Amino acid sequence: MNKPTPRINSKLREKYAGRTVRIIGKVTSYSGETAVLETTDHGQILIKLNGEGRWGSDYVEVIGKLESDYSVSEFSTSNLGNNIGKVIK
Repeated sequence: MNKPTPRINSKLREKYAGRTVRIIGKVTSYSGETAVLETTDHGQILIKLNGEGRWGSDYVEVIGKLESDYSVSEFSTSNLGNNIGKVIK
């Protein structure tokens, strides 16, 4: 049986170092080997890209290992679209 994967924001990082986590956020920068996500609490988390992801939307969910420096090493990423949390008229 698989262990649960906690969904975290920037304030919960210290609690889950060394574990596999999920993070939903807005992509604020993306270049080469790293990306930065703005999390639900308006903090930021550095993502170390694995080179296999297909980042193609403003909002993503990343599953990865939370490192001791509180960055996340990407295992997989899901695109969530460009309008998450926005009111569409």
